[in-house]
Amino acid sequence: MISGKKHSVIVVGAGASGMAAATRLAEGGADVALLEANDIPGKKLLATGNGKCNFTNNFQSIECYRGEHPEAAIQLLARFDVPYILQFFEDLGILAKQRDGYWYPNSEQSASVREAFVIRLQELHVPIYENTYVKAVSREKKGDAPAFFLTALRRDILLPGKPKKDGKKSGKPKLSEPYEIYFEAEFLVLATGGCAGNISGADGFGYALAEYFGHRIIPPVPALVQLRAKNSELSQLFGVRVQAKVTLQIADGEQKRKWSERGEILFTESGLSGIPTMQLSRFASKVLSEKETHKKIEIFLDFFPEISENDLQQIILKYFAAFPQRTPSQALIGMLPAKLLAVLLSAAGFREGFAPASRLAHTMKYFCLEICGTNEFASAQVTAGGVDLEEIKVAEMESKLTENLYIVGELADIDGTCGGYNLQWAWMSGLAAAEGLLAKKKRSRKKGKEETVPGRRDKFD
Repeated sequence: MISGKKHSVIVVGAGASGMAAATRLAEGGADVALLEANDIPGKKLLATGNGKCNFTNNFQSIECYRGEHPEAAIQLLARFDVPYILQFFEDLGILAKQRDGYWYPNSEQSASVREAFVIRLQELHVPIYENTYVKAVSREKKGDAPAFFLTALRRDILLPGKPKKDGKKSGKPKLSEPYEIYFEAEFLVLATGGCAGNISGADGFGYALAEYFGHRIIPPVPALVQLRAKNSELSQLFGVRVQAKVTLQIADGEQKRKWSERGEILFTESGLSGIPTMQLSRFASKVLSEKETHKKIEIFLDFFPEISENDLQQIILKYFAAFPQRTPSQALIGMLPAKLLAVLLSAAGFREGFAPASRLAHTMKYFCLEICGTNEFASAQVTAGGVDLEEIKVAEMESKLTENLYIVGELADIDGTCGGYNLQWAWMSGLAAAEGLLAKKKRSRKKGKEETVPGRRDKFD
């Protein structure tokens, strides 16, 4: 194969984990290059934390990380804990601040983090091949050692036409027609991300690259995503925001599994959004991806989690008694948003002159929505699933199946809850791969020197 560009290390994907890995590799003296399908590196970073980039969190627990082997995140946390990550960002030039344990750049702009990485990579003379989409990869022997060969489609940025009379450039920059470009490397880091996000390259092709090397892929599904429900009354609740305890229940015959979260929920045209809903979405996504499943997925909303059902019933009766001349919705006007209260009254079977307070209290504590789907990957913040970590040496994020192949970030089967955990995993896995790779190169150089020591040649004749 003809190789157009040769580097010691190729990192495929200039997202969070890819840029972290490339930065540490270059700082360690490695000849590393980044290949990025988008027009700029770190594009997905711009949307994190609602544009504020919540990049880590003081609270760290195994419950914050999900996948078949969440203990992998805890293993890396022993080395790349929060103080370590804060120092890493300080070294990039990012002044950080925390709010309730959540860490952000002091600018509260994701663009600051992205640009700090780009500036540092430029200082380290790391080439970034933008608009470069890897479409095939292979590993072939070259000389005494195998190497990775990549075929990519690249598009160059074409400068706009002649300047206008006022000196301004005419039109926007355009991209050339795609052409093939080839790369060769001794080491390969796959940091392509998953399927989540509405950006170029979020098509899951990284899984195909990993599968080429024999890796098992745990089926990817949308996570941190909105849920869809069957209930007909949802159209009446569109746009309503309310605090609630959200419980996801998955029933398989008599067996039931439950997960709960609290916080603000948002009713959409077809279901639910908001942080509590999105935290639970990966469990629903996993079941929905199963073929011919008979499991029932339900969400129960408790709008008064601090009050018992009996006490809530007494509160309702008190308001009815205090305002006998009012309709039920008028008597309870301050309890919940008007649209939601109307739906709950209807669900509880309220009729003119009839006010079953016990039934209403139960409905307010256990309002049920039957979940029938999630929004698409384009709306998801992260992918659940990915390369099975059983096949990864987690301490270095190196493949157990293919030497010198590293798999990091969202491509691996770890997804975090909201609060900076997905980025924490990205930093940890990228840095672990970089340090593991640099250590391997150092051992290789040391071994090479030992093998050339005078008096030992006979051993290698």
